[in-house]
Amino acid sequence: MPTFLRRILIASGVFLLIGAVSGFGGYLWLSSQLPPITKLTNYEPQTPMRVFARDGQLIGEFGSQRRLPLPPEAIPEQLKDAFLAAEDSSFFDHPGIDVPGIIRALIADIKAGAPVQGASTITQQVARTFLLTRERKIMRKLKEMLLAFRIEERLTKAEILHLYLNQIYLGNGAYGVEAAAQNYYGKSVHELTLAERAMIGGLPKAPSGYNPVNNPERARERRDYVLRRLRDTGKASPKAVEKALATPVHARSHSPVTNPMPQVAEEVRRRMVERVGKERAYTEGFRVFTTVDPDMQHQARKAVQKGLLDYTYRHGYRGPEDHWDLEELVRDTALPGPTTESGGGTGFTFDRPGAGVGIRQALLERLAKLRPIGPLQTGVVLYLGTGEGEEDTAAEEDPPRSARVLLADGREITLSWDGIRWARPYKSPTERGPEPETAAEVLSPGDVIRLEKRPNGPWFLSQVPKVQGAFVAMDPPSGQIRAMIGGFDEWRSHYNRATQARRQPGSSFKPFLYAAGLSKGMTPATLINDAPIVFEDEALETRWRPENYSQKFYGPTRLRQGLEHSRNLVTIRLMRNIGTDYALDFASRFGFDRDVLPRNLSLSLGSASVAPMDVVRGYAVFANGGLQVDPILIERIEDRHGQPVTRNLARSGCIQCHRAGSPGELDPEAQTENPEMRFHPSIRPERVLSPQVNYQMVSMLRGVVERGTGWRAKRLGLPLAGKTGTSNAQRDAWFLGFSSELVGGAYVGFDKPKTLGSHETGSRAAAPIWVDFMRQTLKGREVREFEQPEGVVNVRIDAETGKLAAPWSEETLFEYFRKGNAPTETTPRPASVASDGGSGEEENDRGGGSGERRDSGSSEMMDDLF
Repeated sequence: MPTFLRRILIASGVFLLIGAVSGFGGYLWLSSQLPPITKLTNYEPQTPMRVFARDGQLIGEFGSQRRLPLPPEAIPEQLKDAFLAAEDSSFFDHPGIDVPGIIRALIADIKAGAPVQGASTITQQVARTFLLTRERKIMRKLKEMLLAFRIEERLTKAEILHLYLNQIYLGNGAYGVEAAAQNYYGKSVHELTLAERAMIGGLPKAPSGYNPVNNPERARERRDYVLRRLRDTGKASPKAVEKALATPVHARSHSPVTNPMPQVAEEVRRRMVERVGKERAYTEGFRVFTTVDPDMQHQARKAVQKGLLDYTYRHGYRGPEDHWDLEELVRDTALPGPTTESGGGTGFTFDRPGAGVGIRQALLERLAKLRPIGPLQTGVVLYLGTGEGEEDTAAEEDPPRSARVLLADGREITLSWDGIRWARPYKSPTERGPEPETAAEVLSPGDVIRLEKRPNGPWFLSQVPKVQGAFVAMDPPSGQIRAMIGGFDEWRSHYNRATQARRQPGSSFKPFLYAAGLSKGMTPATLINDAPIVFEDEALETRWRPENYSQKFYGPTRLRQGLEHSRNLVTIRLMRNIGTDYALDFASRFGFDRDVLPRNLSLSLGSASVAPMDVVRGYAVFANGGLQVDPILIERIEDRHGQPVTRNLARSGCIQCHRAGSPGELDPEAQTENPEMRFHPSIRPERVLSPQVNYQMVSMLRGVVERGTGWRAKRLGLPLAGKTGTSNAQRDAWFLGFSSELVGGAYVGFDKPKTLGSHETGSRAAAPIWVDFMRQTLKGREVREFEQPEGVVNVRIDAETGKLAAPWSEETLFEYFRKGNAPTETTPRPASVASDGGSGEEENDRGGGSGERRDSGSSEMMDDLF
């Protein structure tokens, strides 16, 4: 062999050796930089937290990636074929890299002068999605190829495809095939048609560009390509493909939440984030089951919305939300305008065929941008008519008494005079303008308004209330929250007034102090003087001259009367008698934070700042036989695999135990192995009141409903107990009440405290909400009487003195006493006919007399009468 050839061969061999060594060294270095693939073998996909109602309905979902992982057997073969046809037709033949595909992609890129075609296999996509970034660099591509080989060595083709179909992003926030099916079509993958499966199978290449909701035409082109590929590869019959090709694109966004309860779900989210941190809460697929009953939640929402709307109707109309110049809209639109209304009316009508089509469409487009709020619909006034009702039959010279309104859903309705006449101009919470005489004094064509349609009633001109409210309903034995409403519109704000608002409960706080008095030896017949009093209290830094709501004084008053008619002066003297420290300690036993309660006598009138949930919890003690109740919102938590993480059962055990006066037994299943997920203590409940004192309180609170400020609840004709509450200057209105099996509380007030207006007491503003809820919730249900425990006796007493009744007693009644604590003295024979000690006016917004006489000279009152 010639020398030069030998030298060439040697040189070539050296270069090849150097190249081989370099390549091998590069391979070793690159391999050392690769992430481990254990993430694939121990696949735990990022899955959002899902929140469910008591009956299993999905009410909320939290997480950046909406994913619903499926096992391999749950994914239809036809759907797998669609992805393979679109993304990697030789998936089952290549070792992780498709060399012919890479060559085809290079040729296409060279011809185009830019990268236009990808050649990544499904295995490479799995490597990139799970283990690498998406940046387009040579080094990342080399790592992707090496990882693809390793993945193919460790996993089967079926396992790789399963990972891919559960992990891949498919647009619209959906990750994985099941989430995409739910997102675009509102059904599971096994329910999809061939056309729908082809649509989803074509999304990975460009999830946003081929999104069938936002880009239906491009999505159809991609879908049809996948269908033809399925036909060409024999995975679908020509006949089935032809039928699918003729199917129009009908995808739309579907919410995964079947019964949204945004504030309940948000409350759960906050608690979970506090316990496990935001990352775990949003990614580990927790399934949180709440105690909220969807039917009760619906009734509570309706009751709160109706109550707040009724309040706003009582205080006048603030005017339209906006005004659109219809004439200007006609000038700005090239299409024909509407017909000007004549014959006594003013404005526009679209009654003539073809009239104002462009204007109507323009109005609907504007209305579509205004979000519905609560039960109110949005509309724009088209014209004012002369008729007062649905049929415009008035004479042309009559003033306008109705309005024609175009709604956001395209309907045109007549707003009759019955739905307009309430709208006196709003001036302040305490003042309204004069009653309108014509619709023109209230409305004009072009006004953008809100409307309410109540069942079996006319349309009402309405407005979004400025006032807000909250409602909580709870199961007393278990503490499980059945309903929780935190405002007029749960979708408008995450601010949950039921748990986050801190407001003064007013007189609704009084029962806790009355219970303290009874526990310290008083009885419902104990007399306390209802008379003027002035305090020079250093803690208050001012002179305090408290008054009753009626600004009258009633003299010696039985404790029962003081609570039934919410007498402020009676409660102040009661608290002074038991002592501030005792009152604070006793109130804390109901669940109130002692540190936030005022350390002065203003506590007796409800000056503390508490949340509605706190007050409902306190009243649940009365409904629960005197045992403390812990509010429970989260009943149980499961992990992504459906295995229980924690379960919360009632602290209060069994109600039979409560009636017997002994604590319930601890259910061992209430324990959890995961302390960080324990939301409620699994311990025996604390007895707050003896069964006997508790029954006395229940009886007195029933009296509030039967004869006192809670008279509205009496209309239900059921064994119910409750108490109104109105804070200073009528800034907050409350009603708390309960049956033997359900406790609830309603609150009404402005977010920035100010007066609700004249006569807007708890009885008027809040009690109707509670009554409406209870009426619907208890309809058709047997409501049991409150059971009288042993150790309680029923004794006839004199209504004036509180002592045992005598033959000469002018008015007597039966009262409940603890055995051994009943009066023993008989009412003495009066020397003369006693004079009436007061007007007897009940402290509620309907007035009226109690019909009971009082002896202002009784010597059997408490010593501390001032």
